[in-house]
Amino acid sequence: MSAELGCGQKRVDACDVVVVGAGLVGAAAATRLADEGLDVAVLEARSVAGGATGRSAGMVLSGLTCYYNQAVEAYGRRKAQAVWSQTIEGRDRLLEAAERLDVPVERTGSVAWAVEEAEAEDLEESAALLLEDGFAVQFEGGDSLGRGFYAALRYPDDVAVDAAALTQAMLFEDDIAVHPGTEVYHLEREGSGVRVWAKGRTVLCDAVLLAVNGYAVLFDPYFTDKVVPTPCRVLTTNPLDGVVLQQPGCANYGYEFCRQFPDRRFLLGTWRFTSAPEHGGKLGDHVGEDGLVHFVNSHFPDVEIQDSRRGSGLMGFTPDGLPLIGQLPDTPGVYFAVGFGGRGLAWAFVVAERLAALVLGEEHDG
Repeated sequence: MSAELGCGQKRVDACDVVVVGAGLVGAAAATRLADEGLDVAVLEARSVAGGATGRSAGMVLSGLTCYYNQAVEAYGRRKAQAVWSQTIEGRDRLLEAAERLDVPVERTGSVAWAVEEAEAEDLEESAALLLEDGFAVQFEGGDSLGRGFYAALRYPDDVAVDAAALTQAMLFEDDIAVHPGTEVYHLEREGSGVRVWAKGRTVLCDAVLLAVNGYAVLFDPYFTDKVVPTPCRVLTTNPLDGVVLQQPGCANYGYEFCRQFPDRRFLLGTWRFTSAPEHGGKLGDHVGEDGLVHFVNSHFPDVEIQDSRRGSGLMGFTPDGLPLIGQLPDTPGVYFAVGFGGRGLAWAFVVAERLAALVLGEEHDG
């Protein structure tokens, strides 16, 4: 980013593209555009990977939060298959980047657990459809863990990664200009470009990419009925005495997730829609902190959470469960990729290609 002039206490800068949001999606888009020779700057309100990326538990999961049978019913067989294939492509691209940048990856696979009979039936039906469509999955009836689950659906090729470390490594590799603590307040057209008004500076650029996930509604009313900011609660225990979980996974239609790190710390998280998603799932009786405690007491009573480190934040969901990618209709030059429904790590590299194509004029948004 090159400085044009000083204006009181606010710098006035210029570059080709501004990416708003320094999570993995923003980093993937920034590096992809930098590889095309564009001068790219990243503006981040907090710190690199300080939002959904940092709270993701590093789980790179195939598919969506809904189960495959629900996706087939909502989107049709062909589209559901395409969506799952894209997240698997994204997972594989992430794996390549992590290996190139020497960011450790745990090839653990992942698992979805059923907490009731009806969910077990959904998992079994999903497994049959996934196998028919050529995906590598394994269905297990019963409670192989002895933790009160009814069934399990395993994705053996899913991975876990330090998402924050990967994000930082990507930005460092391409020497991207990153400005943490630089909250963006307003975007407006100026001539053939876009003026970005941010804390401590303004930037005149040719294009802006919004990679802000659940915070999209703060930037433009266009997102009001398209992206639902969704509360997420996470707690991380002190290192446990032993290993209680070999694979990271989700339960209760994806509303709870957990993972044990190599240092034996145990992470648990939960989120809730303000209303049930149109594509399936259910709204449970327990939310927020109560939901975490209920899940632990029901399935991991041997895990001590009394002195756990707790955190919270926002995830972004769309009404149909699919990410939203395109260009703001009233502000040409402002592009976006938001609403990843907790699966941003798997979508990041696929989305980066789509955004780059839009910015470079190689593909129409839709």
